[in-house]
Formats: sequence, structure tokens, C-alpha cells
Amino acid sequence: MGFGDSLKKWASSKATEMLTADGGKRESAAASADAAEQQARDDVGERLLRTAFPKVGEWADKQEADKVAREQARDQKERDEIAALPQVTVQLSVSGDYAAGRWSGQLHLAWKAIEPQEPDPEYPSSDPYSTRPGVSVELFTGDAPGPVFGEFSMTHWGFQIPGYTGDGTYDLTAIAREREPAALTYEEWGLDFANCDDCSAYFFVDAGQSTVTVTDGGSTISATIAMSGARGALTATAEITRAAAG
Repeated sequence: MGFGDSLKKWASSKATEMLTADGGKRESAAASADAAEQQARDDVGERLLRTAFPKVGEWADKQEADKVAREQARDQKERDEIAALPQVTVQLSVSGDYAAGRWSGQLHLAWKAIEPQEPDPEYPSSDPYSTRPGVSVELFTGDAPGPVFGEFSMTHWGFQIPGYTGDGTYDLTAIAREREPAALTYEEWGLDFANCDDCSAYFFVDAGQSTVTVTDGGSTISATIAMSGARGALTATAEITRAAAG
């Protein structure tokens, strides 16, 4: 936002603050005017600094350009890593407070073993699954259009199977209750959507019954995961078919 834009925003907000009869709008406009005024002052200060010390402005511009380049490179690396993942056939349905629908197609799968930790007799872990094997399961849309549920386009869904030893049914809710003494959080067990910062939903022990069944030597994964987030509760149910276990 340039200096002129800051002044326009300040003037508009100040006018609303002075003229409106709505108390809530007046407070909001006052806050907006204060922020715009501060931004205008900052813009004036930056302009004066750049005028007095051109090299400082050039250095700041280079720092910003380098930051943008690093972010773009990191984003491209993530896209390349996702594109390199194998694709699997997925039948997916979502239901809940703010997103719902069914979808089937191809998604990228990251299937990663979670190695058990060595027990520490002196400082034993409060997580009874820390010394057991597990697996992390993540689905990514990559650059292709993702599954759409209502008005939201999914980009990623991940969960884990603690205690994974092969084919069988894993009651994730019961497992999470066993792990409660460890006070774990489940940020990686999330369902994420494009262009919506508050739309993600995450598993937790009281979200609802969640179960994963693995069959065919690990080639078929049937999962029902209950989650919740800022917008409410969601449940995702998926049938994932891998080309081969691995």
C-alpha cells in the first residue's frame, strides 16, 4: 500500500467513524483509521529514509526479492516432491458442518514407516506406543485439481496408524485414549483445503469414532477419521488402493 492509498484509507475510515451511528461500526472504523494512519506514517518514514539513503532502499529491495525467491524455491521443491510420489486410487467422502460430498480419482500417496523408539529405563515415555512401529499416511492433490466438497477444494489429508504391524483393524480412538497420558497433539492428522486458513480439521480423541482397516498385504486402506476445526466437525471416509504394498 502506497502513501496515497494509506491516506485514502485513513480518510474513508475517519469519515465512517465520525458519521456512523452504529457503535460497533464506529469502533471498527476507529481501529481501521488508526491502523491506516500508522501505515501512512510508516510510508512517509520509508520514503524519507530511501531519499536520504538510496543504498538502504536498494538493500531492502534486494532482501525482499531474495525472500520471495527463497519462498518460491521452497514451494517449487514441495511441489516437485509431491509430484514424485506414487499415485493411488482413492474413493473419498466428507460429511460435516461445512463441507460434504463424494469424490473418486487419483491422488499422490506418502506412506512412511514410523520407527519405534528405544525404551529409556531412566526416563520412560508416557506414550505406550512410542516403542511400537507405526505408519504415516498422507494424500496430496499436487498440481491437479483436488477433490471438491461443497465450496472447498481439498489439498491434503493425513493420519497415522500407531502400532501398525500389517493387515488388521486399528481403532484410532481407542489408541488415542491409551496415549492420553502423553498429552499428544495431532497437527499432522489434518484435512486441509485450498485458500482457506481456518478450514482445516484435525483428529483428536473425542472427535468421534475413527478406525483404519488394512487388507491385501497393505494394498487396501479403509479409513474413517473424525475431525474438528475452527468451522466445526468433519468426518472423512476413504478407500485407498495402492498398486503394491511397500
